[in-house]
Amino acid sequence: MAKVSYPFAVGRIRALELRLIDPSRWARLRDASREEAIRLLAEIGYGNGAPKDDPEAMIRAEEEETRRVIAELSPDPVWTDLFLLPVDAHNIKAAFKGKKLGQDISRLLMDGGTVPADLVRISVEAEEYSMLPEAFRPVMERAAEYPTLLEFSAAVDRAVFEQIRLVLKKKKNPLLSRYFAAQADFTNVLSTLRAAALKWDADKLDTVLLLGGTIPTEAFEEALLSGQFVPTLCKGDFSSAIRRVLEDSQQDGSLTEAESRFTEERIALLKEGQDDTFSIGPIVCYLMRRETEAQELRVLFARKA
Repeated sequence: MAKVSYPFAVGRIRALELRLIDPSRWARLRDASREEAIRLLAEIGYGNGAPKDDPEAMIRAEEEETRRVIAELSPDPVWTDLFLLPVDAHNIKAAFKGKKLGQDISRLLMDGGTVPADLVRISVEAEEYSMLPEAFRPVMERAAEYPTLLEFSAAVDRAVFEQIRLVLKKKKNPLLSRYFAAQADFTNVLSTLRAAALKWDADKLDTVLLLGGTIPTEAFEEALLSGQFVPTLCKGDFSSAIRRVLEDSQQDGSLTEAESRFTEERIALLKEGQDDTFSIGPIVCYLMRRETEAQELRVLFARKA
């Protein structure tokens, strides 16, 4: 099969962007009842064949179709695969929890990772990890040593960023290096805010912090102990973005809102490469926008439940 060119892939992405839910439809969805909102989604063809009375099934079907299209269109899968690693992580966690608790987790598995979901499940059940991405293997080999599922889950999340580091070390991409460093910083800031809300100690916070960011590690403990998130966490390469989000979130105290704002900041970073038809930027930016759309729909339907 011939390799897809960047101009062709970006052209297809531009067409697919027209399917994103626009502001006027979002307004209608927010004002509608749950049943009416589902009908509105069905009217625009949302759901990719999933049952029209099950919004979660519709959202998952769209997510899986988006990941399939991205994999099909990507001129350089080594880059787009970095954005699919969280799906692998989700499936690894689900498979391990299912094995540990003796539960059937088939319905929890998600398609569209770098490894087929069933292969992840089989690998975990057989304790044979050679088919998993490199950084996940040592975590799985030590899986029984983690005292809690939280610590195991945190180790898997760290493995995502270790895998990204390994790939970017071998093949340089300044746009993606900057993007994933920002994601690590933003995620660690959110983890610190969450740890404060849950009254965690510094040791427990340390277990969930990701590697690869630009904020000095001591800043997170300092912020947790002092409760002074601004300016303590406003450091590193993305200090301006962090300050904007934290100052706004302090006004309404919403962690969900802060998470949403950090996602907007990440998408803005990807948009720096969006106008380059020979860049991976437009492709992964579309993927991120679709994932954000799915998350916002989940929040919307949760509020209507």
